[in-house]
Amino acid sequence: MAFIVVDKEKCDGCGECIAVCPASVYEFDDDSKSEPVNPEECIECCSCVEVCPKGAIKIDVCEE
Repeated sequence: MAFIVVDKEKCDGCGECIAVCPASVYEFDDDSKSEPVNPEECIECCSCVEVCPKGAIKIDVCEE
């Protein structure tokens, strides 16, 4: 399972990660920020990391 962290200070709630994720890992939390609610479903494609305009998402397997 991938270790996913969303920096809530950087996340602006644009929803790009929710839209791009093929495994439905993310949903909006109560503050309209991205929350990895199904991290066990992550297929480690790193699409969310690439599409995030604020650089708010870090996944252990996607770091350079």
